Amino acid sequence: MSYNTYDKMRADASRDVKDFESKFEARIEDSREYKQYVRRMPYNMWDGKQPFDAEVEVVPMKSIHLTIDNLERLLRDQERMDRIEDENQYAKTILTGLRKDEQVRNDNPAVDKAYRNYLMLLELARK
Repeated sequence: MSYNTYDKMRADASRDVKDFESKFEARIEDSREYKQYVRRMPYNMWDGKQPFDAEVEVVPMKSIHLTIDNLERLLRDQERMDRIEDENQYAKTILTGLRKDEQVRNDNPAVDKAYRNYLMLLELARK
């Protein structure tokens, strides 16, 4: 049995749009505007014969209508998500450093002994 993942993605996107409309009391409708994307060919692959701007994709746009309060709420949510993402990246950086330090201690018994002495002195200084 094969599943059409594109249909599932469209259904999920449709559900996400409905959730967005419900959460922010938004109205989403088709716009009369279109966005044009020009996919440039990598210069090192260009043979000089065909046009450099080989592919153009025209995509229809949507209009989103929000109240001022809901727009501010959307912006606050986005700022919060950005902050959470930054904190998550910082935590990953710290954990990576701790794992590297642990690996160094595991590979070098002298470093491990010095680290244990450091922890002991640190604990004594706290008392």
